Parts: sequence; structure tokens; C-alpha cells
Amino acid sequence: MALASYFGRAATAASQVLQGFQTKDFEQLLNGLVIGIAFDETACSSEGRASLDLAVRLVARLYPNICFLPEGDEAKKLARSLSALARSINGQIDIVRPRVGAPSQCLVVGLASPDVACPQMFLGSDGWMAKFSTEQPVGSGNSSNMFGAGAAACIAASNLFRAIFNEQIGGATVDRSVSFSLFDYAPGSDANPPLEANTILDAVFLLGLGAIGNGAVWALARVPGLQGQLGIVDGEEIDQGNLQRYVLALEKDVGGSKVKLARRHLTSQARFSLEEHPYKWQTLAGSHSLQHVAIALDTASDRIAVQAALPRWTINSWTQRGDLGVSHHRFDGELACLACLYLPTGSVPDEDQVIAQALGLEDRKMDIVRPMLHSGAPVNVELMHEIASRLTVPVGPLLPFVGQPLRSLYQGAICGGVVFELTGGNKPVRVEVPMAFQSAMAGIMLAAEVVKRAARRDAPRWTTAKLNLLRKMPSDVITERRAKDRLERCICQDADYLDAYRARYKPVASH
Repeated sequence: MALASYFGRAATAASQVLQGFQTKDFEQLLNGLVIGIAFDETACSSEGRASLDLAVRLVARLYPNICFLPEGDEAKKLARSLSALARSINGQIDIVRPRVGAPSQCLVVGLASPDVACPQMFLGSDGWMAKFSTEQPVGSGNSSNMFGAGAAACIAASNLFRAIFNEQIGGATVDRSVSFSLFDYAPGSDANPPLEANTILDAVFLLGLGAIGNGAVWALARVPGLQGQLGIVDGEEIDQGNLQRYVLALEKDVGGSKVKLARRHLTSQARFSLEEHPYKWQTLAGSHSLQHVAIALDTASDRIAVQAALPRWTINSWTQRGDLGVSHHRFDGELACLACLYLPTGSVPDEDQVIAQALGLEDRKMDIVRPMLHSGAPVNVELMHEIASRLTVPVGPLLPFVGQPLRSLYQGAICGGVVFELTGGNKPVRVEVPMAFQSAMAGIMLAAEVVKRAARRDAPRWTTAKLNLLRKMPSDVITERRAKDRLERCICQDADYLDAYRARYKPVASH
């Protein structure tokens, strides 16, 4: 079979958004599809190449059969490198010859006119503008700005997913035409100024190099002339389950450092000072002044803790059920700080409750789960047999997690889709595992905000910008101003925190 070795993780992600999900049906449908990717010489422009690169990185993670349809000698040469990229993402993928299998759906970049009978989706860009159509080619620009090109690939991948699984996504339709500006996110906007030349980053730290962080690095690595300092921070290694939505990661990267993966893509920037921090951001906070922070972290508690470290400003990014987006925050202004956005509004289960329930250990939360999460103690064979018995799954596939901390077992076996696959999807797992195109889009938006902030030096008038890639674009794109917590529970409404923030960033007297 041509499905990726990390298919279980992809199935887990899909099960979160598809109604009536059954793993066997999902697998059978994917194996019966051939996704065409057509492009001509005009798509060999700088923006066209960027769109094709990200489109392949997204498509190859889910769909097991791809058919490249290049038009022209330069396009054929590019097709060979894109085929190699697809195989490096999924070593079992089938690159189908055009004369062997007709595409089921076809993505078209540039002005190509493929001779196919299947539905066609046209994607392209012009600087900050991402373009998509189901009616006619939209073309690809040749500017130095790849933000629109990357966003177009995410929008196309989302429409491809919606078209294939439309009956299982309630209310989802395929977009007829999209023209979306990543400069201001406003519906109907055509804002598209030139990308600032020689943008200088003022000691920005990117916290988290997971799926969103991968999208951000993909975009930042394509900003020409980027200068200044960027710190990349993540203490984890890449595991096989990460390949489902880490757009930079290849199969050969499993077991390697996330920081090293990011460095490999960012070192092409000759005038760029890159600081590598292969450890948790909390360790960094003890030795560095985190004034300017771009956040691609997983949990609300981490985001609140980052805000409590009192950076001068933060740019946050997220994916969650229903939307993805970015937000800007200061601490002493009139609008919400980062912590305000993540204060609980009701009863929220703690981590040990979530993990205990997922592993079938609800009655052992206090004597087993909580102590092991606190100490980081490894899971032994005896406990693994108990977990397998309670989940009614064979213990064999879980044995590789013996010796790992309980949190790693949860992340790998539950979030990573091992248990989900063992049960054939009959025991749905309620975890946040976004689709690859959702995480990549959030990362591209985060990188765009970092670059715009560096060029303009001021925050936008809105606090949050969010959209839902599983719904019609761009009518669901929303920018809004968020007020501080109305119950005055937040640290940004605490006098001691405010005094500490203002003392840290008080203006330096001139001489």
C-alpha cells in the first residue's frame, strides 16, 4: 500500500473533522484517489515554485497517489525534484504516470491547461495576495514575497480535502473564487504593498518548532535579505507521528532535533543571525531577556506562562476546533494581553484527568497518573499491559513506549494515533490534532506578522485575526479587538506585574 507509515496520525486528525468516520472507509477512499498537480513554465516563477513546494509537502502527507502533469521543459525538470520531495515525505507514495491513472482531482499552478476530465482547482499568488479558483487559472507572480504563495497552497489543500470529504464535513463547500490578502486579512481587500527590503528582526524568539513552527520557518526562510537576530527554541526531537503535519520534516528527520531541522532551512539567509536553543523555552527564560516573542506552543498554560515572563510584546498563533489564527499583545495597553485570551471560562479538566481518561486509568489518577506526570517516571511493562487491557487493544504495538514518560506515551499512542488505529477508529479520541494545511497556514500567518511588525515597528489595530479553512473563504476571516478580562482576573490587571513590566521597559534617558 502507498499510505504513509504515519497514516494513523493522519487518520486521527481526519476523525476530528469528519462525521461518521471509519478508518477502513477512510483508507479505502484515499487509496482509490490520484491527486494531479499540473503546472507550466509560468509556474516556475519564484512564487509558483513556492506554491508547488508547499502544495507537495501538504498533499504527500495524506494522499498516497500523486500524478505530476508538467508542461514545458523547465516544468518537467521541476517535476523531477518535486517527485523526489514527495518520496522523501512518504517513501511508499506512488508517483503515477499520466498515461496509467487519470487524476481524481487536479491542482493547477500557473497557466497550465491539463488534459484531464476531473475537477480542477487553480491556485496562485501575487505578493501578499493568495488566489484560488475553481473556474480559471489565477497565475503566479514573480515577486520576492512568498506569503501569498504559501497561503494559496494551504487554501488549495483545504479545498481539496473539502471536495473529497464534503459529505462528512457538515456545511462545508468548495470555494468558487478566493482573493485573500495576508497583509491585512480584510475580506475583499487588495492590500499588496511591496515586501519591505532588508527587514531587520530585533532579537525575536520563536518559541516552539512543532507544526505551526514548521510553517513559520518555511515562510521565514523565503524572506530575502532578512537581517537581525532570530532565536529558535524547542527541546524535542521529531517522531514519526510528527510527519503528519510538520511540513519541513522528511522521513529521514525522525529522531533528529527540531532545532536542527529549522536551522537547515534558515541558514540560507546569509545576513541572518540565528541562535539555536534546543531546550524548553522555560530554560531560556532563566538566562535571556525575552523582549520580542513569536509563539507556536501547544498549551494554554504555556502561553500564560510566557506572558508572565513579561516580554515587551508577543505575537501568538494557534489552531483549534473551528479556527486558526494569530494575535498581537502588549501587557500594559488597553487591549487583552496574551494571558487574557487563555483564562478558563468554566470548568476545565486538568492534564492528569485528560491523560488518565485517555489511557483508561481514571480510577488510578491520584496514585499512578499524577505522580508519574510530576516525576517523569518511565512506564514499565506491567503498567503497559494494564493500559492495553483497559483499552482492549493488543499490547505489542504499545511496547515501544515502555521506558518513556507517561506524557510521551499519551502523545505517541493516543495523540499519535496508535490506539486509534488499533481500534479501527471505533474508539474516537478527542484530541487536538489539526490537519497539516491548518497548522501550516497558522505558521505562515505568524511569520507574516513577525515580518510586518519588524518593518512597521507597531502592532495592528486588531488583537486577533482568525479564519476557518474548513469553511468558505474569505467570508469567515475575522479581525477583532479583544478587551482585557472583564472579571479582572488576569495578571495584566495586577499592580505588581504592571509595575515590574513598566520598570523593565522604562524609557532610557537621553544624554
